[in-house]
Amino acid sequence: MKKTTFYISAIISLILLVNIIQILTTDFERLTEYGFGYLIGKIILFIIFLVITFLTKKYLIKKEETE
Repeated sequence: MKKTTFYISAIISLILLVNIIQILTTDFERLTEYGFGYLIGKIILFIIFLVITFLTKKYLIKKEETE
């Protein structure tokens, strides 16, 4: 279960990172008040999934060392 959580959260983090970079590079000048809220929401989701990825990665490394 931890391994699937790690891979799913890593993939979602990567997708969110690409989306955030795309918004910052191409659409930043055109962002409205709602657009900035959308961007902040994406950044918060990216941070959450990144933390989940790091927490499950630490668990997987500890599990591999004991085996």
